[in-house]
Amino acid sequence: MGNTIGLYKADTPNPPPSSSAPQQTTSSSASSADDITPPNSPTSDVISAPTTNSSSRGDGFITDKTLLMWHWLVLNKQQILSGLTVSLAQVPEAIAFSFVAGVDPHVGLTAAWIMGIVTSIAGGRPGMVSGATGATAVVMVDLVRTNGVDYLFYAVMLAGLFEILFGLLRLGKLLRFIPHPVMVGFCNGLAIIIGLAQFSNFKTQIDLGENRRTMEVGGSFNVFTDDVPWITGATAGFVALEVSLTFLIAVLLPLWTTAVPSSMVGIIVSTAIEWGIVRQVGSETNTVGEIASVKGSFPVPIWVDDNYNIPTLNTDTFTIVLPTAIIVAVVSLVESLMTLELIDEMTETVGSPNREALGQGLAQFLSGMLGSMGGCAMIGQSMINVKSGGTTRLSTFVAGLFLLIIVLVAYPVINIIPVAALAGVMFCVVYHTFEWSSIRLMLSACLPRHMREKNRTQKFLKNSKVKRSDILVVLVVMTVTLLLDLAIAVAAGVVLAALVYGWDSGETVSVKRNVDASGPGTTVVRYFVSGPIFFASVKIFLGQFDPENDEGIVEVHLDNSDIMDWSAIEALNVLNDRYEKKEFVKEIKFLSIKETSKALMQKANEVVTANVIYEVTDYNDVEEGGRHLNVVRAERN
Repeated sequence: MGNTIGLYKADTPNPPPSSSAPQQTTSSSASSADDITPPNSPTSDVISAPTTNSSSRGDGFITDKTLLMWHWLVLNKQQILSGLTVSLAQVPEAIAFSFVAGVDPHVGLTAAWIMGIVTSIAGGRPGMVSGATGATAVVMVDLVRTNGVDYLFYAVMLAGLFEILFGLLRLGKLLRFIPHPVMVGFCNGLAIIIGLAQFSNFKTQIDLGENRRTMEVGGSFNVFTDDVPWITGATAGFVALEVSLTFLIAVLLPLWTTAVPSSMVGIIVSTAIEWGIVRQVGSETNTVGEIASVKGSFPVPIWVDDNYNIPTLNTDTFTIVLPTAIIVAVVSLVESLMTLELIDEMTETVGSPNREALGQGLAQFLSGMLGSMGGCAMIGQSMINVKSGGTTRLSTFVAGLFLLIIVLVAYPVINIIPVAALAGVMFCVVYHTFEWSSIRLMLSACLPRHMREKNRTQKFLKNSKVKRSDILVVLVVMTVTLLLDLAIAVAAGVVLAALVYGWDSGETVSVKRNVDASGPGTTVVRYFVSGPIFFASVKIFLGQFDPENDEGIVEVHLDNSDIMDWSAIEALNVLNDRYEKKEFVKEIKFLSIKETSKALMQKANEVVTANVIYEVTDYNDVEEGGRHLNVVRAERN
């Protein structure tokens, strides 16, 4: 009969010999896992653990390592279960994204577990899931279609090197230059591209490379303009049924329970319908195995893999893969760093953008070297992981590890999945990626004020108007995404947003004029400037002075203004010259320069011709008639 032996806690510095340890004798029925005292129990200094009836050890003792392992599993149960959930949810998405990119499913599945494991160790955001994604898949199609998947691996490796360089140069702070409207346009455009690509499942022949070509104008709509006929009859009905069922289950099941991945349940139901009903009545739809069979093998470097004919790495090869590599790197960094910010907000912690760029780059390089399509951070899966309690690196490591096991063991099951079910999963990704609230904002910005204020309209719009320029940025990013590609769309959005900001900031500069004739025989005209002076505001700034009518001493006070650039310095020079040419103006001087502006102007001292006086002033008794200046320190230029 087995005994339950009391053991001192694992963290006891010097536990006594086992012969002196207190013992508790119980019946065999009580010797079960349910009777184990929790390691952190306050009721006792010992931990009870069951022993086995091993003939080689007699009654035996539970070793410290076993106890520590059990304790570790209990403490990390939530992380492990969350990782398992994410791994199951990644399987259908990785396969579907493979079809989007025009490669075999095992290429996407391999990318998913490599990206997941490597970024869990080397990435900068614990709890953030990485894998094959639609954002990178849609920009790979042209290279795969034109040159083959062999060149794709070089492109992915080169993209990884670009990302590593980005992290080494500590450029993660550049993310702050991507405004929210650009991010909204990015998500909406990506969702539309992925959604349009799924309509190829309603064609008689699924060409994995026809849906989207990088830099091809209107390439997103190829599925509607190619010569491949649409399926008809019962087959079309069954495809629509499987797509719709998978989509509805994936979207609606989480409203009832999140215990199981909803996309996995949808695929199981659609697979059961395909093999239990559709094929039993004499019809059929395409399955994964019929399009491109999944292999269950551990990857090896592409140069020794007989399945690929890897080209020689020379100047021609580099020229072919460089454009795709740049776009993949940009898209990967943008989506990964956007996801990092989102997880930071959800967990109220701070990740490291630069380390994340390094981790993504390393994962990307290894992914390409081992014959997969790379990827980036996954917004949807990361949210699932965090909401399930997976906030540590362990959860994402477990997700990648379980995904590897699934690929090596369960690949025969993957081959029988209907492709229509994967299209349903992709429509679910579209549903969660698109910023639906932006539709209300767009309508509100487009409607004139009298229409927005109508009762019925107000109920729908809910006072949700933002600046029209922000909506313009969203629409531009969406349009360029659909017509060209994501990287160019983001760049265009950032440039447009910067132009809008420059225009708006240029309008904020203002000048107040005050004439003080109370002094003995000398009139002092004071101008108080507020707002930034830079290239976009210099004309407005210069237009608010009156050299023709001013006389006496002219003072330009810049304590509420910033000299931002060379254009601002030149504006002061021009204004100085205008007043010096006037007969009735004795002197013009520029006072109260801020310290930041002073540093800029002193470095450019050779180009400053204006009469600038750097001084620290203390303004007291500010009245409508002007300000009394107490000069603490003056330094003439």
